[in-house]
Amino acid sequence: MDLYICEKPSQAKDLAAVMGVTQHGDGFIHDGSGRAITWALGHLLELYMPDDYDEKYKAWSLETLPISPESWRSKVRRSSSKQYKVIEQLVKKASTVYISTDYDREGEAIARSLLDRFRYQGPVKRVCLTALDESSIRKALRNIKDGKETIPLYYASLSRQRADWVVGMNMSRCYTVLAREVGFGQTLHIGRVITPTVALVCQRDSEIANFKPSPFWTMDVGVSVQNGQFLAHWVPPEECSDDQGRCTNKAYAEQVAAQVKGAQALISKAETKAGKESAPLPFDLTSLQQYAAKRWGYSAQETLDAAQALYEKHKATTYPRTDCRYLPESQKEDIPDILQALILSDQRVSGLVAGADQSRSSRAFNDKKITAHHAIIPTPAKTNISAMSEKEFNLYDAIRRFYIAQFYSPFEFNKTTIDVQCGNHSFTANGKTHLRQGWKVLFNNDAESSPQDEGDDLDGPKEQEKLPKVSQGEPALINDSVITDKMTRPSPHFTEATLLSAMENIARFVTEEKFKQVLKDTAGLGTPATRAGIIQGAVDKGYLQRKKKLLIATDKAHALIAVVPAAIKSPGMTAAWEQELEKIATGNGNMSVFMQQISGWIVQMIQQLKQNAPTLTQPEGILAKAFKNAEGPTHDCFNCGGKLKRLKGKNGFFWGCQNETCKKTFPDNRGKPEKRIAAEDCPDCPDCGKPMRLRKGKAPGKKRASSFWGCTGYPDCKSTMPYSRKKKSLEELFD
Repeated sequence: MDLYICEKPSQAKDLAAVMGVTQHGDGFIHDGSGRAITWALGHLLELYMPDDYDEKYKAWSLETLPISPESWRSKVRRSSSKQYKVIEQLVKKASTVYISTDYDREGEAIARSLLDRFRYQGPVKRVCLTALDESSIRKALRNIKDGKETIPLYYASLSRQRADWVVGMNMSRCYTVLAREVGFGQTLHIGRVITPTVALVCQRDSEIANFKPSPFWTMDVGVSVQNGQFLAHWVPPEECSDDQGRCTNKAYAEQVAAQVKGAQALISKAETKAGKESAPLPFDLTSLQQYAAKRWGYSAQETLDAAQALYEKHKATTYPRTDCRYLPESQKEDIPDILQALILSDQRVSGLVAGADQSRSSRAFNDKKITAHHAIIPTPAKTNISAMSEKEFNLYDAIRRFYIAQFYSPFEFNKTTIDVQCGNHSFTANGKTHLRQGWKVLFNNDAESSPQDEGDDLDGPKEQEKLPKVSQGEPALINDSVITDKMTRPSPHFTEATLLSAMENIARFVTEEKFKQVLKDTAGLGTPATRAGIIQGAVDKGYLQRKKKLLIATDKAHALIAVVPAAIKSPGMTAAWEQELEKIATGNGNMSVFMQQISGWIVQMIQQLKQNAPTLTQPEGILAKAFKNAEGPTHDCFNCGGKLKRLKGKNGFFWGCQNETCKKTFPDNRGKPEKRIAAEDCPDCPDCGKPMRLRKGKAPGKKRASSFWGCTGYPDCKSTMPYSRKKKSLEELFD
């Protein structure tokens, strides 16, 4: 039997439809003649926890550290045990297994880990699915690879899982235990990627907090020439400027302003150059997340979820978890079908498609730039855009426009530079004249056509739309001069978009020279598929908080980063590890050597921490100082007056009393505890007379989740009433 193992039921359903496999079994689809397709529901197996290896690890203590399994073991997730047994029985009957999960290292591991556990010894093939529309699936089935070519992806995934386990389990336990000894009661989650990410934000916030602004002065002058007027920006001499070329001598600036006002000047340079700007490349996941964060304020996780829905549910776009913005040359044959599908899906883009030149050679088609996956583009399948959510359609529209743009001519312009000399003083003006919009006709403004959050240079000279025609040596008159007082500013707080960019281009933030050069073009912090989860995880664990679009580090984060070793919080170190994982994935690295290095390094670090524990935890030690004010906000218990702490449970945040004789819990309302309403204070149901209870969720007829009164007689009585914290009395609910 030929067995195809997919990652999810929806993926299996799409594959089965193309293969003509239609008979449904329990947990699989088959054709009754030797072909079966099943699915794994993501990772069915999970690594053992420490206490699975030995009961002594249930209690967190320094004495049981370090933990380094001699033989790695895994277990079946409880929620997936039924499907696990289905796959096990099918693998026993299989003569050939076709791995049909997502074509990346995690997808490879989902299938391979099961085959290893079942001790499967037969041939393995790889179906390299990059999109789930019919055309893409057929292409993947025509180009099946031998499993030997992709097994390095599995080794890379295993290395990543085990390295994360070794670092996380040991360092989290060690620092949590040490912090408890100085009175800090929260769990400290330390990870190979999350901790350096938090360190980036902490460093930026500290730089802003400690930044001392200093004044500088700029000057703009009005210049008159034979053919008109324009503004020019003063270029101060080096002796009165800082390293950014900003004038720091107000008296000198005022002296220059007085000297040049009304003075004769000369055009020392007049240069116009023709310029062209090619269309932006199609998206990879990170650039799509940056674009969505900047344009619509979507979080990285929201963008990933919507992009995943476009891929799996709507079959509208290709695989989203990619780090590549290029397309293989073979994709050119799909251009007509993709553009036609865009029109069939939405007639509103017919004009844009009509303007596309399919024969145009875009720089996006480059086999040398392709990694495991190509850029995110539309599929050649007609899609129902009315079934998309607002987020999904917004992303789909951006993805299709960036694809169509590849077949438009470049944006053409003239760029003019004019230098003005007045005595010993220099001024400059820059202008940009648009000649041909080209691909820019697909977008309303520059913000819509740029994935990156570039930021604005508010201090430098601005480009003017049109400058008068001048020639070198032409006389000019400076008829006005205006000085502006300004202050230097720190780098801005991170937003989700800029933090994603920092994680992707981590070399810019690495101070260790031995890593900086190596990382410039080859590695980032995390992967496109994991960065959204890393940021959200840092928020959920209390290290980062969102303030509108900004990401701000908490006191807990600053305390942790102050005490962990440099190597643990170093972006350079973890990015170097990611680079080693990539080597393993391409067959150029060794999993055993990598794990020996990681395990040995962690064991050595834990031993040093244990030796230094008495010094670290003494009243004047580094941990006591760091965590003194890091507990976060507390409130008085409504029951006993003790201290309430905000805690994270399986159903979200709640508040728990720290008084051992009380231990009451209370619901969380936007970061503050909320007193539970006593049963005697609840209103009676106006329909059946039974008492009502305060509930949370979507009340009947409501689109958004909120608090409401629901009858305790449910489901016999489904009466509800609105609940408002602003009303003074319960009687007002009946008004």
